Amino acid sequence: MCRSKYTVKSPTNIQHPKKQAGMAVLTVSIILIILVTLVSLYLSRTILFEQKMVNNDFKSKTTFESAEAGLAIALEYLANGLDRDNDGVIDPVFDSDSDGIGDSATGVVGQANVLVTVSEIVAGDITSLRVLSQATSFDAASEKSVTTTMQSLDPLPNHPDNPLTTRGSLDVNGSATVHNPEGHSTIWSGGDVDIGSNNSTATYIADPTDVTYPGCMDIPRGCAEIQTSNKETVGLDILEHDSDLINLTPAGIFENFFGMSPDAYKEMMASIVVDPSSPAESVGCAANTYDACVAGSTNEVVWFEGDVEINGGTVGCRSSVTGSNLCADSDEAPTILIIDGNATFKGSPHFYGVVFIMGDASASGNSTFHGAVITGGSLNSTSGSLDIHFNTGLLKKTRENGPRTVAAGSWHDF
Repeated sequence: MCRSKYTVKSPTNIQHPKKQAGMAVLTVSIILIILVTLVSLYLSRTILFEQKMVNNDFKSKTTFESAEAGLAIALEYLANGLDRDNDGVIDPVFDSDSDGIGDSATGVVGQANVLVTVSEIVAGDITSLRVLSQATSFDAASEKSVTTTMQSLDPLPNHPDNPLTTRGSLDVNGSATVHNPEGHSTIWSGGDVDIGSNNSTATYIADPTDVTYPGCMDIPRGCAEIQTSNKETVGLDILEHDSDLINLTPAGIFENFFGMSPDAYKEMMASIVVDPSSPAESVGCAANTYDACVAGSTNEVVWFEGDVEINGGTVGCRSSVTGSNLCADSDEAPTILIIDGNATFKGSPHFYGVVFIMGDASASGNSTFHGAVITGGSLNSTSGSLDIHFNTGLLKKTRENGPRTVAAGSWHDF
């Protein structure tokens, strides 16, 4: 038997299938681990980013809510009085010491510090308020602002054109002076006018010889005066026996000047209601008496229910006025006083603004009125002195006494 001379060697470098499969598994596993790691990192980053977005959105919303809450606080405060400490400056709206008077423009509301700024916008005779509420989150990462405009409802849309209007008669037994340096009429009456026989009784109108006439009549108390009526002569400035006036009811006369019925006006416009016979109906003054709630009132619309006896005091001026003194221009804060009954004036009361009396009025002592007086009944001056000075400047200022509301379309956030 012959053997081959060639020797067959066993291959030592041949890779076995099992070893090749293990390497592939390892490679794939490493790749998968890397992919899983990358996906995990991406997801973690995405989740973290979304958490930040959610936190920022939450912070933004809470800051915005704080700004809105600050604006609501401001609107509520301003609706109940702009200058509660009577210093001639609009109050800050945050009351830090709970005394009823705002003392700070900043406060903590919710999760933010809020700054409220109130500025006046003057357009003609009407003054509006721009209220800006700015909220900043505690970490200063979020800021939101909300602004709106507040306007006053005019409490005297048809102001009088002469100093004294009386539906009934006017009977002067003491002395009286009625001044209108802004026009040609002084007394408008539906009944008889008897200005008496006192040498001091007289009426005065704008003097046509004033070098600034007639332009001066457009300026409150801008013209020099000339006497027109006295105890011997009744001038054309006095209109008596006006059937149109006497045929109106007191409520009809009221509506002519104030633009709505007495009941609606009392409900909507009166900031102070004094009703001694029914304390539960009083508004704005717990004391519920004339001396405590009406005397000394400034920039108010005051409704007094029932008959009243007024003995001295000052209404519509920030300082007390006595004798022949006048309220300083800077202290003028005219009030609208409505007496739903009869009124008796004694002592030396001083009034700045408008006094409307539904019933009859009787005056003794020395009563002084600046602005205008209207009665739904008669006016009888029994003794002393009655002095009425027409002043459209004061009448126009009473427009600020009405309740303040948000002007339509003025709300903005940014």
